[in-house]
Amino acid sequence: MSDSPDDLEHDVEASRGRLDRTLSDLQDRLNGPGIPRSLADLRRSGEAASKTVERVVADVRVNPVPALLIAAGLGLLVYEAFRMAAGRRRLAGVSAGSALTTSDRHLPENHPDRMHARLDDALEESFPGSDPVSVRITK
Repeated sequence: MSDSPDDLEHDVEASRGRLDRTLSDLQDRLNGPGIPRSLADLRRSGEAASKTVERVVADVRVNPVPALLIAAGLGLLVYEAFRMAAGRRRLAGVSAGSALTTSDRHLPENHPDRMHARLDDALEESFPGSDPVSVRITK
């Protein structure tokens, strides 16, 4: 140890002085006008929210039918959202796993190259006496 006791004592005193300044700075920040004002604003906003809720509850007690209709509409909206999500999950499961067993894409008559010919045949079947020019699908 090359440091003398006097040097160590001087370093400790300097550290205490820095610590005292830091603590007093923190104390000034906490006791400044910003924190109490923020707390007062928070309390006021809480009181305003409480009054708003009380007003809404009083309005619902006076006239409950619109509130019930709004609640029913929101309930139907949530129900529909869940129903649609379940349908999408079901369809995703079908397309991911069992699509090969339920699909007829692998059949040769359903090949995309034969689509135009099949449409022409279907139109000819549906309208047998029609003018072939007006019945044919332009490709």
